[in-house]
Amino acid sequence: MAGSPRVLPEYLEPVLEFVNSVDVEEGTDQLTDAAALTAWLGSTAKASPAEFRLALELRTALRGLALANHAPADPVDTTCFARLPFVATAEAPFAPVLDAPVMRALTEVVIGYARARATGEWQRLRICPGDNCYWGFWDSSPRGARRWCSMRVCGNRAKARAYASRPGRS
Repeated sequence: MAGSPRVLPEYLEPVLEFVNSVDVEEGTDQLTDAAALTAWLGSTAKASPAEFRLALELRTALRGLALANHAPADPVDTTCFARLPFVATAEAPFAPVLDAPVMRALTEVVIGYARARATGEWQRLRICPGDNCYWGFWDSSPRGARRWCSMRVCGNRAKARAYASRPGRS
């Protein structure tokens, strides 16, 4: 009997959106500069160039960690996480320390990651290994064995290539 699909936890939604703010296959990036970061976050305060650089470092780290959930990956530099402090107490399991709007919003993304690690849900947030895809997705499969963002697209392409590369196929 098959299990039930796993639902993306609400606290991971901003993390997945942040990870997918770059679309490798389409060659688009929603975070092109500090103003774009401000707009993407819906912040009332303007992001600084330093906050923009930190956001890109954070996104790169989260994408690397998500890719490592199911594919061999290079070591991921997560030192940027230390610049976004939060506390964990019995009253507030995870709470941002900084009040600056942009830093607080970025900290909420890191908190989503931290909560997912603490609950064991992080390993279900993955990056599709499909050729030029690298889209972030939530593995909703009961066993947690989903590999592709879409079986109809990336999975089908990979299986077709594997079939074509078998001996005796041209």
